[in-house]
Amino acid sequence: MDKEYWVVVAVSLFVLSSVLESLAGPVQLEVANPFVFLSQTYLSVYPLTAVAIGVRALGFLISALLVISLIENQYFLRATILFALGVLAELYAVQQLATEAKLTSVQLTLSLAYAGVITLPAILYYILRGAFGGVRTRLAGEPEQKEEDKEESQRRIDKIKELSKDQKGSS
Repeated sequence: MDKEYWVVVAVSLFVLSSVLESLAGPVQLEVANPFVFLSQTYLSVYPLTAVAIGVRALGFLISALLVISLIENQYFLRATILFALGVLAELYAVQQLATEAKLTSVQLTLSLAYAGVITLPAILYYILRGAFGGVRTRLAGEPEQKEEDKEESQRRIDKIKELSKDQKGSS
């Protein structure tokens, strides 16, 4: 799919999460860390809020992947940036929940935390792609290129020899 479609999907996920939160009504969550919310007690009491948080986390992930996709063929750099974003999201969520700061809502904070966690498969994918991408290029591309390079080199050598003969004959 083109990147434009993914932008529409990400925006749609953010809109859907806002709609779900407004349907769920005002919720006062008190959680000590992001993963406490995933317990059965919270999920059974706040199911619509949980879906809204998950949908928003997916929107954050798709948005991050869209931005990262602008970096072409540098898979280790992509993995490093995603790792940094994931760690920062987790640290932010832990600090917000521990200090009970009201900079962002608890639902938004949990969404950021879960988005940070679900970047792990993408990070692993980019690491593997970076590690094995070079192998595939070497196995598939270099032998043909080397043969073409040899032929081109031989043509150049022959042309230089001809020019040398022409210069000696004209002197």
